[in-house]
Amino acid sequence: MKIFKKILALLFPQKCLGCKKENEILCPDCLSKINRPDTPYLKGVHIAGNYQDLVLKKALWMLKYQGVKQLAKPLAELIKTRIWKKLEMEDWLIVPIPLSKNKLRKRGYNQAELIARHLFNFQPAYRTGKNNLLWGGGLLSKIRETKSQVEVKDREERLANIIGSFKAEKPELVKGKKIILIDDVYTTGATMSEAKKVLKEAGAKKVVGVVVARG
Repeated sequence: MKIFKKILALLFPQKCLGCKKENEILCPDCLSKINRPDTPYLKGVHIAGNYQDLVLKKALWMLKYQGVKQLAKPLAELIKTRIWKKLEMEDWLIVPIPLSKNKLRKRGYNQAELIARHLFNFQPAYRTGKNNLLWGGGLLSKIRETKSQVEVKDREERLANIIGSFKAEKPELVKGKKIILIDDVYTTGATMSEAKKVLKEAGAKKVVGVVVARG
Protein backbone atom coordinates (compact mmCIF):
# COMPACT_ATOMS: atom_id res chain seq x y z
CA MET A 1 0.00 0.00 0.00
CA LYS A 2 2.81 2.44 0.87
CA ILE A 3 4.58 1.65 -2.42
CA PHE A 4 1.31 2.20 -4.30
CA LYS A 5 0.88 5.59 -2.61
CA LYS A 6 4.45 6.57 -3.49
CA ILE A 7 3.83 5.65 -7.13
CA LEU A 8 0.64 7.73 -7.16
CA ALA A 9 2.52 10.67 -5.59
CA LEU A 10 5.11 10.48 -8.37
CA LEU A 11 2.50 10.24 -11.12
CA PHE A 12 0.10 12.76 -9.60
CA PRO A 13 2.06 15.05 -7.25
CA GLN A 14 0.15 17.09 -4.68
CA LYS A 15 -0.34 20.69 -5.78
CA CYS A 16 -0.94 23.77 -3.63
CA LEU A 17 -4.61 24.82 -3.61
CA GLY A 18 -3.54 28.37 -4.34
CA CYS A 19 -0.50 28.58 -6.63
CA LYS A 20 -0.41 24.92 -7.82
CA LYS A 21 3.15 24.47 -6.59
CA GLU A 22 3.95 20.77 -6.51
CA ASN A 23 4.37 18.80 -3.29
CA GLU A 24 2.53 21.42 -1.22
CA ILE A 25 -1.06 21.08 -0.02
CA LEU A 26 -1.25 24.77 0.94
CA CYS A 27 2.08 26.59 0.73
CA PRO A 28 3.18 29.25 3.26
CA ASP A 29 2.92 32.06 0.69
CA CYS A 30 -0.67 31.22 -0.23
CA LEU A 31 -1.54 30.69 3.43
CA SER A 32 -0.29 34.19 4.28
CA LYS A 33 -2.39 35.70 1.45
CA ILE A 34 -5.70 34.32 2.75
CA ASN A 35 -8.06 37.22 3.36
CA ARG A 36 -8.43 38.32 6.93
CA PRO A 37 -11.95 38.54 8.36
CA ASP A 38 -13.74 41.88 8.42
CA THR A 39 -14.27 41.30 12.13
CA PRO A 40 -11.37 39.28 13.66
CA TYR A 41 -13.03 39.13 17.10
CA LEU A 42 -16.75 38.62 17.63
CA LYS A 43 -18.67 37.70 20.78
CA GLY A 44 -15.68 36.13 22.49
CA VAL A 45 -14.46 34.32 19.37
CA HIS A 46 -11.16 34.95 17.57
CA ILE A 47 -11.36 34.43 13.80
CA ALA A 48 -8.33 33.76 11.57
CA GLY A 49 -9.68 34.10 8.04
CA ASN A 50 -12.55 35.10 5.77
CA TYR A 51 -14.62 32.14 4.57
CA GLN A 52 -15.27 33.97 1.29
CA ASP A 53 -11.60 33.58 0.40
CA LEU A 54 -11.75 30.91 -2.32
CA VAL A 55 -8.57 29.10 -1.26
CA LEU A 56 -9.65 28.96 2.39
CA LYS A 57 -13.19 27.87 1.52
CA LYS A 58 -11.85 25.05 -0.65
CA ALA A 59 -9.36 23.96 2.02
CA LEU A 60 -12.06 23.80 4.70
CA TRP A 61 -14.44 21.93 2.40
CA MET A 62 -11.77 19.39 1.41
CA LEU A 63 -10.80 18.84 5.06
CA LYS A 64 -14.38 18.43 6.23
CA TYR A 65 -16.01 16.52 3.39
CA GLN A 66 -13.26 14.94 1.27
CA GLY A 67 -11.05 13.47 3.97
CA VAL A 68 -7.97 15.56 3.09
CA LYS A 69 -6.72 15.46 6.68
CA GLN A 70 -3.30 16.95 5.89
CA LEU A 71 -5.01 20.33 5.44
CA ALA A 72 -5.52 20.50 9.21
CA LYS A 73 -1.84 21.39 9.66
CA PRO A 74 -1.69 24.56 7.50
CA LEU A 75 -5.09 25.67 8.83
CA ALA A 76 -3.74 25.30 12.37
CA GLU A 77 -0.71 27.31 11.27
CA LEU A 78 -3.04 30.09 10.10
CA ILE A 79 -4.54 30.22 13.60
CA LYS A 80 -1.10 30.19 15.22
CA THR A 81 0.15 33.02 13.04
CA ARG A 82 -2.88 35.28 13.38
CA ILE A 83 -4.42 34.51 16.76
CA TRP A 84 -2.05 32.74 19.16
CA LYS A 85 -0.01 35.88 19.87
CA LYS A 86 -3.19 37.63 21.04
CA LEU A 87 -3.73 35.09 23.82
CA GLU A 88 -1.70 34.76 27.00
CA MET A 89 -0.84 31.08 26.89
CA GLU A 90 -0.67 29.98 30.48
CA ASP A 91 -2.26 26.65 31.40
CA TRP A 92 -5.15 26.87 28.96
CA LEU A 93 -7.13 23.75 28.15
CA ILE A 94 -7.54 23.37 24.40
CA VAL A 95 -10.89 21.71 23.59
CA PRO A 96 -12.20 20.94 20.08
CA ILE A 97 -15.91 21.27 19.37
CA PRO A 98 -17.07 17.61 19.32
CA LEU A 99 -19.16 15.72 16.79
CA SER A 100 -21.97 13.38 17.72
CA LYS A 101 -21.04 9.69 17.84
CA ASN A 102 -23.10 9.02 14.72
CA LYS A 103 -21.51 11.80 12.67
CA LEU A 104 -18.02 10.87 13.92
CA ARG A 105 -18.63 7.27 12.88
CA LYS A 106 -19.78 8.32 9.41
CA ARG A 107 -16.98 10.83 8.78
CA GLY A 108 -14.30 8.87 10.60
CA TYR A 109 -12.69 11.92 12.18
CA ASN A 110 -13.46 15.31 13.71
CA GLN A 111 -11.92 18.13 11.65
CA ALA A 112 -11.93 20.48 14.65
CA GLU A 113 -9.96 17.94 16.67
CA LEU A 114 -7.39 17.51 13.88
CA ILE A 115 -6.80 21.26 13.85
CA ALA A 116 -6.71 21.41 17.65
CA ARG A 117 -4.15 18.60 17.86
CA HIS A 118 -1.81 20.44 15.50
CA LEU A 119 -2.19 23.55 17.64
CA PHE A 120 -1.34 21.47 20.69
CA ASN A 121 1.57 19.74 18.94
CA PHE A 122 0.15 16.30 19.74
CA GLN A 123 1.06 16.34 23.42
CA PRO A 124 -0.27 13.47 25.62
CA ALA A 125 -3.66 13.96 27.26
CA TYR A 126 -3.82 16.34 30.22
CA ARG A 127 -0.08 17.05 30.27
CA THR A 128 1.39 20.49 29.83
CA GLY A 129 2.48 20.97 26.25
CA LYS A 130 4.40 23.71 24.52
CA ASN A 131 3.08 27.22 25.09
CA ASN A 132 1.65 26.02 28.41
CA LEU A 133 -1.34 24.33 26.78
CA LEU A 134 -3.20 21.37 28.24
CA TRP A 135 -5.02 18.88 26.04
CA GLY A 136 -8.73 18.82 26.77
CA GLY A 137 -10.03 16.55 24.03
CA GLY A 138 -12.93 14.50 25.41
CA LEU A 139 -13.86 17.02 28.08
CA LEU A 140 -16.79 18.15 25.96
CA SER A 141 -19.05 15.67 24.19
CA LYS A 142 -22.04 15.97 21.90
CA ILE A 143 -24.79 13.89 23.39
CA ARG A 144 -27.65 14.67 21.03
CA GLU A 145 -27.81 14.26 17.26
CA THR A 146 -28.73 17.56 15.58
CA LYS A 147 -29.30 18.79 12.08
CA SER A 148 -26.22 20.21 10.44
CA GLN A 149 -26.13 23.93 11.24
CA VAL A 150 -25.44 24.54 7.55
CA GLU A 151 -28.89 23.12 6.77
CA VAL A 152 -30.63 25.42 9.27
CA LYS A 153 -30.85 28.90 7.77
CA ASP A 154 -32.82 30.80 10.43
CA ARG A 155 -30.75 32.06 13.37
CA GLU A 156 -33.43 31.28 15.95
CA GLU A 157 -33.78 27.75 14.59
CA ARG A 158 -30.02 27.30 14.77
CA LEU A 159 -30.05 28.29 18.44
CA ALA A 160 -32.93 25.91 19.18
CA ASN A 161 -31.27 23.14 17.16
CA ILE A 162 -28.09 23.12 19.23
CA ILE A 163 -29.49 23.70 22.75
CA GLY A 164 -28.91 20.76 25.09
CA SER A 165 -26.64 18.92 22.67
CA PHE A 166 -23.36 19.25 24.61
CA LYS A 167 -22.20 17.76 27.90
CA ALA A 168 -19.13 18.58 29.98
CA GLU A 169 -17.26 15.38 30.78
CA LYS A 170 -15.09 15.13 33.93
CA PRO A 171 -16.21 18.49 35.39
CA GLU A 172 -13.44 18.25 37.97
CA LEU A 173 -10.92 18.78 35.15
CA VAL A 174 -12.91 21.72 33.79
CA LYS A 175 -13.52 23.57 37.06
CA GLY A 176 -11.42 26.69 37.46
CA LYS A 177 -9.73 26.26 34.09
CA LYS A 178 -9.30 28.67 31.19
CA ILE A 179 -10.44 27.01 27.98
CA ILE A 180 -9.85 27.62 24.27
CA LEU A 181 -12.63 26.11 22.15
CA ILE A 182 -11.51 25.20 18.61
CA ASP A 183 -13.78 24.91 15.57
CA ASP A 184 -13.41 25.18 11.81
CA VAL A 185 -16.13 27.67 10.81
CA TYR A 186 -18.14 30.27 12.75
CA THR A 187 -21.51 31.19 11.25
CA THR A 188 -24.18 32.51 13.62
CA GLY A 189 -22.17 31.49 16.67
CA ALA A 190 -24.91 29.22 18.02
CA THR A 191 -22.64 26.16 18.36
CA MET A 192 -19.82 28.07 20.03
CA SER A 193 -22.23 29.89 22.35
CA GLU A 194 -23.86 26.65 23.55
CA ALA A 195 -20.51 24.93 24.08
CA LYS A 196 -19.23 27.90 26.08
CA LYS A 197 -22.34 27.91 28.24
CA VAL A 198 -22.00 24.21 29.08
CA LEU A 199 -18.32 24.55 30.03
CA LYS A 200 -18.97 27.62 32.18
CA GLU A 201 -21.80 25.81 33.95
CA ALA A 202 -19.28 23.05 34.67
CA GLY A 203 -17.08 25.60 36.43
CA ALA A 204 -14.69 26.86 33.75
CA LYS A 205 -13.06 30.11 34.77
CA LYS A 206 -12.93 31.54 31.24
CA VAL A 207 -13.84 30.24 27.78
CA VAL A 208 -12.78 31.81 24.49
CA GLY A 209 -13.44 30.58 20.99
CA VAL A 210 -10.93 30.23 18.16
CA VAL A 211 -11.98 29.37 14.60
CA VAL A 212 -10.33 29.16 11.19
CA ALA A 213 -12.96 31.22 9.38
CA ARG A 214 -16.17 33.12 9.69
CA GLY A 215 -18.81 31.98 7.25
